[in-house]
Amino acid sequence: MPPRPARDVLVLDLGEYYSPAFASELYLNVDGVARSVKESLRLFLPRTIRPHRILSGPLRDAIIYTSWHDYPGAILGRTERPLISWLRRNVRAGETWLDVGAHYGFTAIALGGLTGPAGRVFAFEPVARSADCIRRTMRANGLDNVRVVDVGLSDSAEFDTVELPLHRGMADRTLIGRCTTTETIRHVALTSIWPELAQGNPVLHGVKIDVQAMEYEVLLGMRPLLACFHPKIVIEFHHGVNREPVLRCLAECGYALPGNGLSPAPPGAAYPDDESFAFLAEGFR
Repeated sequence: MPPRPARDVLVLDLGEYYSPAFASELYLNVDGVARSVKESLRLFLPRTIRPHRILSGPLRDAIIYTSWHDYPGAILGRTERPLISWLRRNVRAGETWLDVGAHYGFTAIALGGLTGPAGRVFAFEPVARSADCIRRTMRANGLDNVRVVDVGLSDSAEFDTVELPLHRGMADRTLIGRCTTTETIRHVALTSIWPELAQGNPVLHGVKIDVQAMEYEVLLGMRPLLACFHPKIVIEFHHGVNREPVLRCLAECGYALPGNGLSPAPPGAAYPDDESFAFLAEGFR
């Protein structure tokens, strides 16, 4: 085992001491490690929510409030690299972006920095504790242009509630029947709350969606805004999600198909699980 490091120590329940670099090799950076093995390793990681300095990648040195158990990839800076790279090429200062399914705020850090003080970011996160972490993360990084909205987006014209499985700080509909921990979350269509949020400036430039099997409902609830403003859209698809209604909705709103994968797709795979795809309006590809 490696010697105990002087700082940035990750203490496992087994009583051994690992540096973040070693944790990266152990947990995230080993090619071919099955998801089930990674999830087993996750059980030994500390669950305490506290501020962490991101250790590598494009968001290196930013602060994020999370835990090693819930979001080791964010602390190590190894997560969402294709997405962050795409955002850096597509987000402009002064724009308005939505982060739908903001989790602990990793992507919101990037969006807040890229849009700048004159821009606006609305980070939607329905899990109360996670939303509070995002607020603390934004304050720690001086990102006053990011507003946290602790509600989920859907196609419901009125505020409604739903009980969903809670996993690593996320409400995850894909885990219904397989997860005993749940949380009751509020949700509503974006069109119902956008006039109040937008404060007279309704233009949308971009939307990032990562909502664990609620993609279609989210799009339906913002459909008039998509058809009007044609913001850039990036969606991560998850296991069990029917792609057809999502793609049909996008096409009906004037978006070109197919979407552009942010990572190389496996041969023969169309919109594979856990990959993000960018969609632009016809004529803007």
